[in-house]
Amino acid sequence: MSSLFYSEGERQYAKEARGFFEEEIAPHVQSMDRRNQYPFDLLKKLAHRHYIGVRFPSRYGGGGKDMIHEAIINEEAGAQSYALACARSVPHHVMDILYQHGSEEQMQRYLPGICKAEIIVSECISEPETGSDAARIKTRGTRDGDTYVINGEKRFMASGGVADVFLVFAITNPDVHPTQGMSIFLVPKGDPGIVTSEEFDTLGWRGLRIVSELVFNQVRVPVQNRVGEENRGFPILMEMLNAERIVVAAGLLGPARTCYEIAVRYSTQRHAFHRPLRQFEAISFKVADMATKIEAARLLRIKAGRMFDQGENVTREAAMAKLFSAEASFWVVSEAMQIMGGIGFTTKFPVERHFRDVRGGMIAVGTNEIMRLVIQREVYNQISKEGG
Repeated sequence: MSSLFYSEGERQYAKEARGFFEEEIAPHVQSMDRRNQYPFDLLKKLAHRHYIGVRFPSRYGGGGKDMIHEAIINEEAGAQSYALACARSVPHHVMDILYQHGSEEQMQRYLPGICKAEIIVSECISEPETGSDAARIKTRGTRDGDTYVINGEKRFMASGGVADVFLVFAITNPDVHPTQGMSIFLVPKGDPGIVTSEEFDTLGWRGLRIVSELVFNQVRVPVQNRVGEENRGFPILMEMLNAERIVVAAGLLGPARTCYEIAVRYSTQRHAFHRPLRQFEAISFKVADMATKIEAARLLRIKAGRMFDQGENVTREAAMAKLFSAEASFWVVSEAMQIMGGIGFTTKFPVERHFRDVRGGMIAVGTNEIMRLVIQREVYNQISKEGG
C-alpha cells in the first residue's frame, strides 16, 4: 500500500488484517461455498478482532475507527470470499442506520450484539416487483395505537434465512409519494406472521442464506421499534446506500486482487512453447490491464472513503467507486481465468469461486445501470448549480 494514500497506522492495520484473514479465515471459506453453510463461526472470529462494525464507537462494541478502516477490512474479507464479505458487511449497513437514526435504547439493545455476531441482522428492502426502484415498495406499516401492523413480501435478503432481526422498510403513508411516506422498523424473528417461503439456490454467494421470499402477515411491532422519524425512511435509505456502496466497492476489490496475484504467479511458473507465459504479450498485457484496473478501483474507493470520513456528500463518488469496482472485479477475475486456461476453470484454484461471486456485484446494491444513472444525475446537478 502506498504511503501517499494511507497513513503508517492504516498500512499496519491492513497488514495485520491480511495476515489474520490468510491464516484464520482462508482455510474455511471453501467449505462455506461447497456446503452452502452460513459462516457463523467465521463471523465470531471477525467479531473477536472487532472486524464487525469497524467504524462504529467502541462503547457500542464497534472498532472505533472510520470508513477507511471499514473498507480495508471488507477488502481483506473479499480477498478470501466475497460471500463472507457480504455476511460481514450486512451488519455495517444495518448499524449505519441504527447509529445515525436510532434511539439510544435501540443502539444499546442491538449494536453490541451485532458487533459480537450474536445478533444476525438482515435488510428487507427489495420485493418481488421492486428492486432498483426502491421508492415503489408495497409493504405497508399501518399504525394501530402503540403498534404498527406490517404486511408485505420481501426478497433477496442476505442473511435472511438465519436473521434474528430484520430491518424492514415499509410504506406508512400511502397518500403521499413513497419517498415521503416510507418508514423503517426493527422486526425480531419469531412472530408467527413471518414466513420464509424458500431460499434461492444462487450461482455465487453460497452460504449467504439469501431468502427468495419473506412474508410479513399481520406482524405487529411496537412504535418503539420504528427507526427514525415516521415517513423519513426513504432519505435515510439513500444516505445509507452511500456508505454501503463504499464498503461493497472494497469487498469487490478483494477477489480481483486475489485472482490477479494467482494469475501473475501462474504466468511466471507455467511454460508454453518453451518459455514462461509471462513472456507472451498476449498474457503480460492482460496483467498490465489487470493491475491498472485494480489500482484505479482502489483509488476511487479511497477517495470516496476519505470524503465520507470528512462528512462530505459522496453520492457521486460512492456510485463511481461501486460501479468501477464491480466491472473491474468481474473483468480481472475473468481474465485471470483466461490466463490460467483449463486449470482456472477447476476447483483446484479459488478463481472459479470468485468468478461466480463477483458477477453478483454488478447487480446488488444498485445495478451498474443504476450507478450510471446516479452518476450522470449528480454530474448534471453540479453543472446546473454552477450555472452551466
